[in-house]
Amino acid sequence: MSGEKIPINRNLVGVISIVCFLMAGYLYKFVTVEQFEQQELATGAFMRVGLLMFAFWLALPGKNRQAAWANVPPWFFAVLVLVIVGVAMRPKVAIPLILVFAFFGFFLRPRNKKRSPRR
Repeated sequence: MSGEKIPINRNLVGVISIVCFLMAGYLYKFVTVEQFEQQELATGAFMRVGLLMFAFWLALPGKNRQAAWANVPPWFFAVLVLVIVGVAMRPKVAIPLILVFAFFGFFLRPRNKKRSPRR
């Protein structure tokens, strides 16, 4: 099994996500707790699985594009883990830090170089 590529059907993942969202909506709108005791549990489970499959669908490669993680540098994952741990330890610091990084990210990002046409 090592070295084999497992084909993943992106369309099927999207359909599973939509079906889970529809089931969660149906259970929430039309089924009462008297009819089905675990209505809230099942609704939450379908919603979570639908969100997870939707995120998975977004990350999968398509015919005309690479996978979402294809161009991400390896150090980004280490920084992401550190940020998650830092926010979990001190959640009150997270909002000001996000605002500061958003501000600097907006002004320090690379700009498109617009050149005037040659005459």
